Amino acid sequence: MLFTTLDVLRPAQVEFAPEVDNLLIVNNSKVQPEDFGHSFRSFFLGEAPREFSVSTDSVALFALSALTEEIDNINFFSWTDLVLNSVNTNTDFSMINPLPRATVISLSRAHDADAILSLDHIIARSEIQEYFSNSWGFTALLDVRYESWWSIHYPNRPEVTALHFQDSLFWDSGWHHNRAQALEGLPNRHDALIDGALFVGQNSVRRFLPFWERSDRFFYNPNNRLMKQAMDSVVVQNWEGALNLWRQAFESTNNTRLRAEAANNIAIAYEILGNFDDALKYAKISYELFNSTVRTRESTLIRLSDYIQKLYRRQREILLLNKQLGIF
Repeated sequence: MLFTTLDVLRPAQVEFAPEVDNLLIVNNSKVQPEDFGHSFRSFFLGEAPREFSVSTDSVALFALSALTEEIDNINFFSWTDLVLNSVNTNTDFSMINPLPRATVISLSRAHDADAILSLDHIIARSEIQEYFSNSWGFTALLDVRYESWWSIHYPNRPEVTALHFQDSLFWDSGWHHNRAQALEGLPNRHDALIDGALFVGQNSVRRFLPFWERSDRFFYNPNNRLMKQAMDSVVVQNWEGALNLWRQAFESTNNTRLRAEAANNIAIAYEILGNFDDALKYAKISYELFNSTVRTRESTLIRLSDYIQKLYRRQREILLLNKQLGIF
């Protein structure tokens, strides 16, 4: 078997109105108190968590800056602007205050924005945990978790899309004979929170915009003239040529295994060419043919079953993608 890696375009979790050309990103969050959400726990001493104070005043700033930079790099919108200083005048961190309608209209006019993406609230929690093993010694973990609340607003319509996401990262110090070395093997907690905030911003892009995802596909390359010729076409990404040869191989043999292998390759070619109906058809044929062969490995059937589910997913997602990309 040979494999190739496809760049698969996946839809975002949410979608902007198709007429949005200019996007404004707004910081509408409050700074988290230093004594909120941070702790230390020693499991081998059996201690209750001890609270710690850590500055998180720049978490929203780094998350929004990373998000804006990533969106700019994609060039999905004509332009993207950022209001980095918080427009939220509320003093209570525990309250989530979406942008008032009047603020949406005034900011849109000031920045000539078709839509506003607002970060309304972000919470960063961190905990250092330490463990001991008689066999391995001491180890420590730093677990950082984020919750973020967002909203999408339009100046010409009252509807608001509210969103809530969760992100997490952790660091492992490895095993050490000395307890202090285990703790020193973790990054500075404040630095880790900033790294996490950058991750939140970068990871949020795929929630708001279509994104590319790499996915492996496996071809069969048996000792058959037509199948070998088809692989020559694959090397130069001549998918139509490869498809024609695989179809010839499929139709010209009574060998069940060879037909199953050709059908597998035909399905992938159709997927690459955007014909998901025929891709599903031949993926199912391949599964049934392999299933009828007594020497087929279970892993082959599992892989094909998983591939069929991926094709169903892509078939469902294509309509949503077309809508998000303004293709009708």
